[in-house]
Amino acid sequence: MLNPLLESLRQKSMLFADLPETVRVPGHGDHPAINALPLEEASIDDLDLALQALDHKITAARQQALVLQRLRDQARIRGGVDSDTLGAIFGRED
Repeated sequence: MLNPLLESLRQKSMLFADLPETVRVPGHGDHPAINALPLEEASIDDLDLALQALDHKITAARQQALVLQRLRDQARIRGGVDSDTLGAIFGRED
């Protein structure tokens, strides 16, 4: 679906090339979450809330990636290679 406002913004600047059609606004106070708020209907407060929620997701994903990297590194330090399972590598401990 062609959205004139978004298309105009996208054409004005490459910075807006990846603008989404909608944003997810988490619930807050007495306001329920909005899963697909059209961008042209979003307030600046809505954008702030959407950004906070995305930042939390990014932080959680990055933390998970870091701990998985640490686990992989420890498995390699213990001699694990390629298709060795974590159970086999760490299950050797008594």
